[in-house]
Parts: sequence; structure tokens; C-alpha cells
Amino acid sequence: KGEEPAAAEAEDDAEDDIDVPDDRREHLNIVFVGHVDAGKSTIGGHLMYLTGGVDKRTLEKYEREAREKNRESWYLSWALDTNEEERAKGKTVECGLAHFTTDKK
Repeated sequence: KGEEPAAAEAEDDAEDDIDVPDDRREHLNIVFVGHVDAGKSTIGGHLMYLTGGVDKRTLEKYEREAREKNRESWYLSWALDTNEEERAKGKTVECGLAHFTTDKK
């Protein structure tokens, strides 16, 4: 039996409303765990840059801002540590969460 035309259209419309990417890449969660000043945010920021989550111009801006505050080595972490308290102390206050993709994952 065939579907009623109205039912088929409603089903098509419902599928259009759902934002499900047709992505066959393997999903991978990465968690950075370590003691204070181990570089968790720094490596996360660098990974975001390498995978296109942060563009070069933004990273250069962070680098200038960090240099102005005598925190040159912190600029990569600023991709994740976005509030002023975190940047002033160099300590992540909130949990960081970022999404990035690669060709395979």
C-alpha cells in the first residue's frame, strides 16, 4: 500500500525540521585532566586552532592581548578561557567545551 500524499509530505516536512547532519565520521570525546598549570586549556586551544575551531586572526589577537598583560605564553588557552577572571589569574574557572572536526573524526 502506498502512503497518502498528505502523510508523505508531512513526513518530508518533519525530516526537514530536524537538523541531523549526514556525517559518517567516527565520534570521539576528548577530556583533558591534570593538575593546576598542566596546560589543559593551552593544549585545548592549540587543538582548536589546528582543527580550524579558532582562526589565525583571532589567535593573533589573543597573542597581542596576552603580551600586553605580560602573559605571552597564555594566548592559546584564551581560546577556551574567555572570561576576564580566567585570563587575569591564568586559571580556568568554568568547564571548557569545544567542538571540532577532522577529516576522519
